[in-house]
Amino acid sequence: MSQEIQHYFTIFADDFGVFDTHTYDWFLHPVVTPTAIKEMRLTYQLPKTIETYNALFDRVNKATLDYLTVNFAGRHTGRQFLLALQDEMQGKTPLTYNNKILIKILHRLKFDVSDFIRYYHFAQTSLIQEQKNCHSERLTILPSTLIYFQDDVIRIDALAQRQIFAFLNEKTAER
Repeated sequence: MSQEIQHYFTIFADDFGVFDTHTYDWFLHPVVTPTAIKEMRLTYQLPKTIETYNALFDRVNKATLDYLTVNFAGRHTGRQFLLALQDEMQGKTPLTYNNKILIKILHRLKFDVSDFIRYYHFAQTSLIQEQKNCHSERLTILPSTLIYFQDDVIRIDALAQRQIFAFLNEKTAER
């Protein structure tokens, strides 16, 4: 049985493992919200200042746009970007994300920088649409996942992607 999964998350705030794309059809929707940025600031134990908040918002927004840009080459490439980003940022805070890290990831993925430049201007429109979709689904907690079965929709809030797999495996075993 195949399920479609709409997963709304904030970059740097969700843990990505290996995506089982044969059984589950994942659609990843990165969003940037003030609440997510505040929670991230706490998680990374960063100073509770407006300067830190703004810098963190800027870095998360940039990483999100970078992901959306790469994602235009295909969902598989987008997922590979997220995994490489997670690997590259191990032990670092989101504040360390910059163009140098981006270029390193693009080279690692063998992603043509000229394609990245060409797709980049579409990413802002895509992010706006992701934000609208998140709002229209009335999602206030991230990550949030909507799982569409043949005759049912389940909404799960505040579980990371790897925890969703455990839930799906259990749910599939029940059917």
